[in-house]
Amino acid sequence: MALWGNIDSVYSAGTVTVDYDALTVTGVGATFNTAGIKTGDVIQIGAGSTYGEAVIASVSSASTISIASTQFLSGDAISGAVYNIGQQPKYALGVGETSRGTVGPALVYGVDAYEVGTASTTNFAVTHSGWVAVAATYTDCNGNVRYKHEVLVAGGISAPDADDDALFPDPAITITTQPASVGVGTTETATFSVVASVFPTYAPISYQWYENDGGGFVAISGATETSVSITNTDVSKDSYEYRVIIVSGDTSVTSGIATMTVS
Repeated sequence: MALWGNIDSVYSAGTVTVDYDALTVTGVGATFNTAGIKTGDVIQIGAGSTYGEAVIASVSSASTISIASTQFLSGDAISGAVYNIGQQPKYALGVGETSRGTVGPALVYGVDAYEVGTASTTNFAVTHSGWVAVAATYTDCNGNVRYKHEVLVAGGISAPDADDDALFPDPAITITTQPASVGVGTTETATFSVVASVFPTYAPISYQWYENDGGGFVAISGATETSVSITNTDVSKDSYEYRVIIVSGDTSVTSGIATMTVS
């Protein structure tokens, strides 16, 4: 049972046709006077919310309902589409969808660990799939003020993480300065450096340097900064190669290869 009502999904056999101008939905073989369907419920049109949702303004007859708006419906014509009706909160309409050709207001679902905490003008910006934030307080039986944070909602709309990336982009790593090859003499120190940035800037970033002595790249223990220094060089390390892998969240970038020449 959904926390906002007692209807998760109600429908009857048949299909529906939408009249955008008249703001009506007509059923063919469908019956809208099924017990529990009423003004304020949300009709979802199309399998997988192909066409979107609308709030029911009135139940005109067993085969016709009026809708409050077509804002969150898409497509020039909707005819012969499947449907279901539920008591979703009205503010959930338009999640991850297009509002008649433009992006409409919506809750943001699919926020991942690297996106939490970003400022946003959207309501409940850090809400994620299946959860609804509740910014409210209440007083318990002992007179203490308690805070509600999130509730898990049955039947909620969810969307993949990609849908929120316009507001909460996943980390993107850019290497602005690649490691440069270095020539040194014996017993000297060769230093290799990289300059990189990540967006959004609050995303964590880490480094791991690797060395190739001719048998393949192997991680250098403790080399986890923007630069690595190879001390006490000798001719046996001539032509050794170095590179760094930069990681932020699930994103990683491998630098170019720099060579150490020892003479």
